[in-house]
Amino acid sequence: MNSGEKQSLIKAVNEASPEGLRQFIINQAQFDPTFFRDVTAQFGDLDTDAELVQTKKLIQSTVRKNKSYGFIDYQGCIVVCNVLDDVINKYMLRFRQGHYHHAMNGLLLVVETAAKMLSDADSSSGALTDTFDRVFGSMKNLSTNIAPEILESQKEIVIKDVVRVFKRKIFAGWPEQRYQVLYNALPLITPKSAKLAQSASRAVIKAADEGFETTQSEIYDKVLHARILIQLGEQSDAEKFMDEHKTIPQIREVEIQNAIQNKNYVRAEELCLEASKQDQGWRRIWEQYLIKIYDATDQQQKQEAVLENRLFANYPDAYEPLKKLRQQDKSWDAQYPTFLAKAAKKLTPENYAFILDKEREFDKLMQLVMQHPELTETYSKDLYSNYPDVVNKLYYQNVVLNEKHPGRQAYRRMGRRIKNYTAFGSVQTAIKWIDGLIDEYPSRPALAEELNKVKKKLQ
Repeated sequence: MNSGEKQSLIKAVNEASPEGLRQFIINQAQFDPTFFRDVTAQFGDLDTDAELVQTKKLIQSTVRKNKSYGFIDYQGCIVVCNVLDDVINKYMLRFRQGHYHHAMNGLLLVVETAAKMLSDADSSSGALTDTFDRVFGSMKNLSTNIAPEILESQKEIVIKDVVRVFKRKIFAGWPEQRYQVLYNALPLITPKSAKLAQSASRAVIKAADEGFETTQSEIYDKVLHARILIQLGEQSDAEKFMDEHKTIPQIREVEIQNAIQNKNYVRAEELCLEASKQDQGWRRIWEQYLIKIYDATDQQQKQEAVLENRLFANYPDAYEPLKKLRQQDKSWDAQYPTFLAKAAKKLTPENYAFILDKEREFDKLMQLVMQHPELTETYSKDLYSNYPDVVNKLYYQNVVLNEKHPGRQAYRRMGRRIKNYTAFGSVQTAIKWIDGLIDEYPSRPALAEELNKVKKKLQ
C-alpha cells in the first residue's frame, strides 16, 4: 500500500460510523478466514493451535507442489521462500498483538522448513539465505522485546521449544544455521534454560559426523557459552573465558562486540589490531569493526586509513564512506587525482570501472571497457550517450554474440540482451541486428523464432 492509498483508507475509516465499521468487520470475517483470525487475534481469543495447524498445511502444500523427485528446483525455491516470508510477517503480527509464544512457534516452523531445504533445494537464487536472515532477525527482535515483559518460567517454556528445533537432525551438516537458532533466542535465556541449551549443544556435538561438522560445532558451542555468560550478566567470567579462547576468530568477534557494547573502545580497537596481524583471513571483519570504533570515537584520520586500505584491497564498499569523510574535511578534491591514479594501479578492472562510473569519468571508463570486453554489458548504458557508435559495436560483439554453443537457450539469451540494449540504445539498430543474424544463419529456425519474438515486441 502506497502513502496515497493509506491516506485514503484513514480518511474512509475516520468518516465511517462505528456501527458501519462493526457490520463491515463481521461480514468480511465470515468470508475471509485470514481476516477472521486477524480480528480475533487483535480483539478476541485466537485459536493458536488451529492457526499453527493451518500454517503447517499451507507450508506442506507449497513444498509438495514445488517438489519433484524429492528436490525443489531454482524457481520452486523462490516460490516456497516467498510463502515462508509471508508466514514470518503473519507471526510477527501475532507478536505485536501479544501472542508471544505462538509467534515464536510460527517462526520456528519457518526455521524447520528452511532447514530441510538446505539439502534438497536449489538455493542459488539467494532466496533461502534471505529467508534465514529474516526469520533469525525476527526471532532476535521478538526475544529482545518480550524478555522484559514475561516471567522466567515463560522464558523457559519458549527456550525449551527453541532447543527442540535446535536438536533436530534436519540440521545435520549445517552447524552454522543450527546454532543461529539458539543464538537469536538468547535474550530469553535463564540460568535454568542455559543448562538445557548447553546440554543440547553437547549432545549435538557428540552425534555430529567426524571432521568439519564436529570442528565447527565445537567452535559454535564455545561461542554459545560466551554469549550465555554475557546474557546472564556474568561479565568477569565471560571476559576470562573469551580471553582464554580469543585465538578462535569467532570468539574474538564476540569479545569485540561485547567491548563495543560496553563502550570499551580502547579494548575493542586493541583486539581488532592484534587480530589483523595474526589472522589475515578475517582481516575484512576486523576492518569493519575498526571503522565502527573510529566512527563512534570520532577518530576520522584512523577511519580514513582503514577505509583506504580496505578499498585498495579491492573491497569497493569502502569507496563511498571514504569519499564522504574526505568531503567532510574538504580534502577530497585535492587528493582526487592521486587517489584515481592509485585506483588504476591497485584495483581490479571491475572495481576501477565501478569508481570511474561513480565519478562520471566516462573517457577513462570507455578506454577501460575497450581493454576489458567483459565490462561492456555493465557500462554500455552509462556510456551510450557519449559514445553511441563505439558502444553499439562493442555491445554487439561482446554481449549479443557472446554465446559459444548455439541452441534455443542461447538464442533466447541473445534476444534478451538485444531487448535490454533498447532500454538505452536505438530500436532501429536492434532490429537491424536481428535481421542481420537471421539472414546470416538461415539454417537455424530456432534462432529466427526466438529473435522474431523480440522484434515483434520492438515494432
